Amino acid sequence: MSFKLSATLNGHSSDVRGLVAQGSDVLVSVSRDKTARVWRRIAPNDFAEDAILLGHEGFVNSVAIIPPTSSSPSGLIATGGSDKNVFLWDPASLAQPVETLRGHTSNVCALSASKDGKVLVSGSWDTTAKVWVDGQCKYTLRGHQQAVWSVLVLDDGSILTASADKIICRWSEGSLVCKYEGHTDCVRALAALPDGRFASAANDSSVRIWSLDGSCDAELYGHSSFVYTLDVLPSGAIISGGEDRSVRVWQNNEAIHVILVPSTSVWAVAALDNGDIACGTSDGRIRVFSTDTARLASPEALMVFESENSAFVMSKKTMSDIDTSKLPGPERLEQPGTKDQQIIMVKSGTIVEAFQWDQGAQKWSKVGEVVDAAGQTQKTMFDGKEYDYVFDVDITEGAPPLKLPYNVTDNPYTAAQKFLERNEISLDHLDTVANFIIKNADGVQLGAGNDEGRSTHSDPFTGGSRYTPTQSAGQGRGSSGYADPFTGGGRYVPSTAGGQSGSSNYSPPSDYVINRQGNGAGIFKKLAEFNQLIAQTGETDSASVTLDDAQLQALQQVSASIGTSVGSIDITTDTYNALLRSAVTWPKDKRFPSLDLLRLVVAGSPLPIEHTLVHDGKQLGFVESVGQASGFFELFESRNALSKTDEINLMMAVRSLSNAFAHAQGGSVVWDSRVRILEALDGSWIKTTNKNLVTALSTLYLNLAIVACKKGDDDQGLNILSAASRFLSCTDNADAQLRLLSAFGVLAAKFQLCKDSARVLGDEMIVVLGIQGKSDGVRRAAKELGAFLSA
Repeated sequence: MSFKLSATLNGHSSDVRGLVAQGSDVLVSVSRDKTARVWRRIAPNDFAEDAILLGHEGFVNSVAIIPPTSSSPSGLIATGGSDKNVFLWDPASLAQPVETLRGHTSNVCALSASKDGKVLVSGSWDTTAKVWVDGQCKYTLRGHQQAVWSVLVLDDGSILTASADKIICRWSEGSLVCKYEGHTDCVRALAALPDGRFASAANDSSVRIWSLDGSCDAELYGHSSFVYTLDVLPSGAIISGGEDRSVRVWQNNEAIHVILVPSTSVWAVAALDNGDIACGTSDGRIRVFSTDTARLASPEALMVFESENSAFVMSKKTMSDIDTSKLPGPERLEQPGTKDQQIIMVKSGTIVEAFQWDQGAQKWSKVGEVVDAAGQTQKTMFDGKEYDYVFDVDITEGAPPLKLPYNVTDNPYTAAQKFLERNEISLDHLDTVANFIIKNADGVQLGAGNDEGRSTHSDPFTGGSRYTPTQSAGQGRGSSGYADPFTGGGRYVPSTAGGQSGSSNYSPPSDYVINRQGNGAGIFKKLAEFNQLIAQTGETDSASVTLDDAQLQALQQVSASIGTSVGSIDITTDTYNALLRSAVTWPKDKRFPSLDLLRLVVAGSPLPIEHTLVHDGKQLGFVESVGQASGFFELFESRNALSKTDEINLMMAVRSLSNAFAHAQGGSVVWDSRVRILEALDGSWIKTTNKNLVTALSTLYLNLAIVACKKGDDDQGLNILSAASRFLSCTDNADAQLRLLSAFGVLAAKFQLCKDSARVLGDEMIVVLGIQGKSDGVRRAAKELGAFLSA
């Protein structure tokens, strides 16, 4: 008998990204709705939600069950997500995690536990995997060039990692022992086979079987799009799922079952001990399928499932290359299928429909309609991560286009802001880019039919001729003016085009602003030039402060890596010590290239956070070293005017402090020094007209507001809010205004005291900015914040 629907589990409100089974009666799922859920069987064909695990502050993308140990007799549930954390949960008490594993600097998208429960491995978009033993990171596995999408602990204790760089690696005791190369696109999933081999799946639509010695024993093709997930049934059969809405069962290198679901993406599959298959999909549901008639869904549920499948609309982009001119007509349905679950395409007029053969019932069942564009189709990769769209944006004549990644579940304005900040483009262009996203990704909804008549993609900065941004793109929307966001009758309701449907949906930013962009070659050239000048002029004790050839060569290698990875920078302690020494001891007017390189290294390596510099007999931690190099505390606290040199050095220092938030430990270090930092910052904006410094200051306030929500309380949040309100009332810098408004929103959404105070501190100011803000982005942000505060 083929697999039929057994149960449908409803509860998640967004994509189910991870799924594991424990025995035959327990499932654990994780979702983009920021929750994990435990499900228990209550009938042969039904499961009930047993618990909801709340704690992650972003998408929850990975899950693993850790077997019982002497210290955890009930075993543990591990979950990881876009908040960079791994939470451990005790099934006996799921109110909150019993432990948090920190160390990754980006989304934790993969987890795997050893059978004895002693080892947990995590994989992340930060290009590393981490091996955890007793809650401590024993090894960090570095070697991949892009995101680590899957990890697997093998029975012999070695570890497999699979990456967007198309390579699978095997590690033993923290060292690389073998590479497996053959996939032609991102490797997304791994599964151990009973005979000691393992399977892998990738965006190249293939499933491969490998021997541990490195040989590829088989390539399995059948999926027509990305393959996201793998597991193994008790029989040894492999199950896979992917972007072609199918779950496939493979035995003896052949696909023996094909299960189609009414959802574009099958993100996760899990094998139950009784031979049933569970899958988690992009419609937020979990479906269980069985070959046992005793566990099949009711006739009514089966009819609903078949109806949903029949009505589902597929895109030709996920169905390989379909030549519609060669498809048979409806008469093909009068002939039986050649094997159970065979899928064929039939053309009736201009409509192409998909049918699947049911060998038991001896009939064809419609499983979908194929159209030119049916919404979220094959994903596109950027920096090892998946997106629905990656647009090319031309900024400079003759230069390569910049990449603008976007998921249809994202707020267009958040995606636009990240794009502008990543490429150091003024936020004055926020509405231009956001409107471009809205226009070119609009209407992409499942089942929406084709897109005839829809305009082709147009570049937000170019077109028939080069685009010159204006400030009136979105103002008014045809009205003569804006209503007061704090009054009643004319109360402002955020536009749905901006991703908000009302004040109740207000969503302040949750990601730190990290500035990773820099001209590594230019920085090093200036640093080497200054090093030579110092040696020649003898402005100070050149023998003790200049860099030797080996140090310069090492710093050149670090500079060359800027912008070539997804964020990770390799630097040794000796090399970093040389960089820091030049930043602290060189003449002030020659420190800026060292400080510029320092802020980039801070964003890409945790070493600066952990390093201690010995200077003048004192041990200086990260914050103290940055302060010593730039004069951060003395200059801001002094009444003297800032020179141009001071402003440049301070800008780099403030960016360095903000970039420390790229690492959990760095955020903690800056937070621990918050009192001194905030005292120095208060009023600093009055002392300068340097736009870049003012923007850097506002970024630091925003990052401090975000970390306050994670580590602080109402009073600490209010301290930041009060200073931010003074800053906001004194600046006409649009970029700074936008970040400070975000800081208001972050704190007000977390702390009721801050929300109440924001109404008082920012009432008039936010209203004015909503009407007269210097950019469309500022006006929109002020109005959305105003609507939220008045709700």
